[in-house]
Amino acid sequence: MTKEDLIKDLAEINRRLSYDLWNVSCFGGTPSGLSPRLIFPKKRKKNKKGEDIKRISEQEVRTLYCNILNNLNYFYSIETPTDNAYIQSGKTGVSALSDLSIYTYNNNGNSIFNKIANVEFKAGTSTDEDIRKDIEKIITEGKDGDWFHILKNIDRRSLPVIFNRFIKSIQNHFNQSKQISILFCICILENKFSIIKHFDYDPSFEKNISNLMEGFFCLSKINNFNNIKDKNLLEQKDILKNNGWTIIEP
Repeated sequence: MTKEDLIKDLAEINRRLSYDLWNVSCFGGTPSGLSPRLIFPKKRKKNKKGEDIKRISEQEVRTLYCNILNNLNYFYSIETPTDNAYIQSGKTGVSALSDLSIYTYNNNGNSIFNKIANVEFKAGTSTDEDIRKDIEKIITEGKDGDWFHILKNIDRRSLPVIFNRFIKSIQNHFNQSKQISILFCICILENKFSIIKHFDYDPSFEKNISNLMEGFFCLSKINNFNNIKDKNLLEQKDILKNNGWTIIEP
């Protein structure tokens, strides 16, 4: 399997996952014909209007991702111990955990499972440290990465904040001789659209990773556009689309 084929398959998984998430019912809601069996639970407290509040987490995302993999020709493991040791706290390196790993099975006499990608799930804007640790795992493990990030809703400030955290995390763990391959997908529930783009740093072709990240995340273009409407975000979506991001919508 080529990297191009793998990234294409991961993008398709992310597309299907986005549709599943947009159709997930909430406790007390009415499911549609496209709704998966999984539902978002409600929190104990209600909002200021007395309405139920959905509990949206990485767990729902991972469950639906696994449901999709169950119908494909891949194998997977959950909470996979990393091949390398990491010092996240203290002074001793220990194994971390990838949220999910994807494998192919090679029956060529040795019958081995070959790990081909690591997947990380995020819900909400997340902290700098949360994103940094998971970006570090993807880069250091040296496999293609699939980063699936779910947000309840966004305004014009949300994506620049998250993009900045991606950039800082990649810079912190950048190694000029090491290839970086991460498929980024951000799925927004209430606005009902997802953005997908493959970040591919190959040191044999690209020497300036700062320029690559500027073009990839188009952060200056988003930040310099001061008239983005919070209501529909059409202008921000146009900027992303014109800079290589695939926009997925129902």
